[in-house]
Amino acid sequence: MPAEPAGCSLRLDSRALGLGYRFGSDTLLVLLDLAAHATDSPEGIVVAASYRDVARRLGVSKDTVGRRMAVLRHAGVVVELADRGVDRFETRAYRLYLDFAGVAREQAPAGL
Repeated sequence: MPAEPAGCSLRLDSRALGLGYRFGSDTLLVLLDLAAHATDSPEGIVVAASYRDVARRLGVSKDTVGRRMAVLRHAGVVVELADRGVDRFETRAYRLYLDFAGVAREQAPAGL
């Protein structure tokens, strides 16, 4: 079982549920995995991830992650930063627009 990111919790509102209904629960799960591993930066909420890493954490194929990432990009929830023309399965950086998807990142209370 992969280690969970320390110090982060996610809060979902009805928009997140709507995203899951509209695009499928696995698409929402990919977004939640990205959000759980993201960091706050001057550019916004950013995550570095590869399809393979996400697939391994979720127990799905890298091709499934790739298809779901395409859905999230098309919906405007995930934007790839600086497309460098690398292999699509290698680690890339993404800007997440979680507020648009009804997902909020919160710091977990210390000691939990």
